[in-house]
Amino acid sequence: MPLAPRALLLRLTALVAAVVVGLAVLVLGTGGGVTADAATTVRKPSAPQNLPEAIEPMARYVPDTSCDPKGKPGAVKLGQLLTTTYPNTTFLRGRTCGSSPDSEHYDGRAVDWMNSIRNKTQAAQAKAVISWLFAKDADGNTYANARRLGVMYVIWDGKIWGAYSADRGWRTYAGCDKLTAKSYDTMCHRDHMHISLSWEGAMGRTSFWTGKVAATDYGPCRASGMVWAAPYKKARTTPCPQYPTPRAPKGASATYKSLLAVSGQTLVGGRTGSAVTAVQRALKVPTTGRFDTTTQNAVRTWQSGHGLNRTGAVGLATWRTLLAGFAPK
Repeated sequence: MPLAPRALLLRLTALVAAVVVGLAVLVLGTGGGVTADAATTVRKPSAPQNLPEAIEPMARYVPDTSCDPKGKPGAVKLGQLLTTTYPNTTFLRGRTCGSSPDSEHYDGRAVDWMNSIRNKTQAAQAKAVISWLFAKDADGNTYANARRLGVMYVIWDGKIWGAYSADRGWRTYAGCDKLTAKSYDTMCHRDHMHISLSWEGAMGRTSFWTGKVAATDYGPCRASGMVWAAPYKKARTTPCPQYPTPRAPKGASATYKSLLAVSGQTLVGGRTGSAVTAVQRALKVPTTGRFDTTTQNAVRTWQSGHGLNRTGAVGLATWRTLLAGFAPK
């Protein structure tokens, strides 16, 4: 039976309203932002089966002290886990050491997982990874995968989260809430996610990889009077002694200042970088930036003249004599 005019009008009104709502959902769902629903449908990394009930505590903050940028085993495995789960991404690990020990890229404990908040697919993947890291496990442990991997802190999309201050949540990183231009994307970690690991996580000893809960590892310690520590050799279960960062005295030469800035790094054949250049300049050999045979021979000559073993490598004892030899009189 044909509908009455009023009933027909109501039916048409309802139909138009449904179409409008449907179009609104479609537009919002395909816009530049990533919805929570989109993030939950993205594939997440897989944790190993039969993990122990026990779990690592939240990672302490143990800053970088050494220059040894080769990616450590656990950092490499984490990067490979992410890129295997998300084949459209890549990761970076070590980085040439800067002027001071202030990045876990310098000691091989950090992973830069390359993805962009400006790419809808990759942004959803990043949200999925964070959700996976922070989720409770079947035993009710919070931040379960982050703890089992030894995640120390994460920087992503202009914010930083630290396991050592999880109660503070995500905090603005380096004023990035005001640095919204695309030119700041790298500094503000909008084109990659930075993940720094504890030493036990970086060395691949945590329960995620071994099935056994790892003890806290404080890593290598800086010696008194040195800016850097020697590279990692073995686990350390007690905190490092705390020494003031050395400063160049008044009247110090440029040579002394350059030596002090890189003091404590272990230099052997094949090493490159600013520490090698500083030693070459002090010993008056060509400043190639590479610890070559000429440099090794010059170091041996210096060691002979200062009562040290002629190893040709620069370790703590050689650093102490170099700093003493070029200190202002």
